[in-house]
Amino acid sequence: MAHITLSHKAYKHNFNLISSYVGSNVEIAAVLKDNAYGHGLEQISAFARECGIQSVFVKNYSEALRVSEDFAHITALYGMPEGKFSPHIAFVVNQKEHIYALKKGTKVELKVNAGMNRNGVESKELEDFILAILKQGLELVGVFCHNGYGDEKDKTFYETQNTFASIKTHIKALSLKYGFKLPRFHSLSSSGAIALAGEGGISDDLVRIGIALYGYLDVAFANPISAQLQKVAALYADRVSTRYLKKGARIGYSGCTTLQDSSQISTYDIGYGDGFFRVSEDHKVYTAKGYQILPRSSMDCFSCLCSEPQICVFDDANVIARAFHTISYEVLTHLSPNLKRIIIK
Repeated sequence: MAHITLSHKAYKHNFNLISSYVGSNVEIAAVLKDNAYGHGLEQISAFARECGIQSVFVKNYSEALRVSEDFAHITALYGMPEGKFSPHIAFVVNQKEHIYALKKGTKVELKVNAGMNRNGVESKELEDFILAILKQGLELVGVFCHNGYGDEKDKTFYETQNTFASIKTHIKALSLKYGFKLPRFHSLSSSGAIALAGEGGISDDLVRIGIALYGYLDVAFANPISAQLQKVAALYADRVSTRYLKKGARIGYSGCTTLQDSSQISTYDIGYGDGFFRVSEDHKVYTAKGYQILPRSSMDCFSCLCSEPQICVFDDANVIARAFHTISYEVLTHLSPNLKRIIIK
């Protein structure tokens, strides 16, 4: 049966490598959103707990509930709670209506716009939002932004950090003015954290590490981390059938593959219904061992020029990403949650 293997050793290696690089004065929070980047939320949560991670970020309330007993601090990036929820789950405020939708005592993190211009409160609105949070009786536990320029580390990356530094100064002044506890500050994801750590230090309280914990850090700047990261996930498929076909035989829907030589062809139990991209005549896609996946792939299976009983479809999502002109994130997060996950220790 098709399945995904998850390397406990690789995840722990990545955590230790990143920890040693960013320094002991900065907390590493694990990003587990979107089913842990397609790896499996419950499985990766177990890995994170074993590494001593205390803070995690998930996509929404539904994901937060699935790990509610596992971590001291859980932040749901999108959406509002439904009914009762654990007091250690925080919800992100992007606009005023979020504040008024929450009950007294709820933990919140205020997202601010520091230059990405996507989500978050504008700097000029900070005091107004803080007052609304205090009036509603909510507990402000975090103020953060997302620096979306870390992959290139261009001048806008540093401008964004400077803007966030000004926001932190403003929040500290408001804390003194209104007497609320100073929240934690964070602005950096994997690439940004590695960029600043290599330049002498990070001033935030924590860094949100997502893709790097899974073994990927595809950035434009030189750093000592990328080449040392180990891939956590590998996708495997089992053979459904094998047949010998003569030269000129056509395969699959519309017969768009025509064999150039007589060959053994096998079908394997992964298709686009499982979240693996649809291989068409526009793509050249190969398995981890270099066997060609023949177009067109189907909802539940694909044909391949080999006869092995089980094949590794990929152990590096970048290989598939390049074939489809996308990024590793998309390949990984597409993987169906229904695929069996097997932990390798």
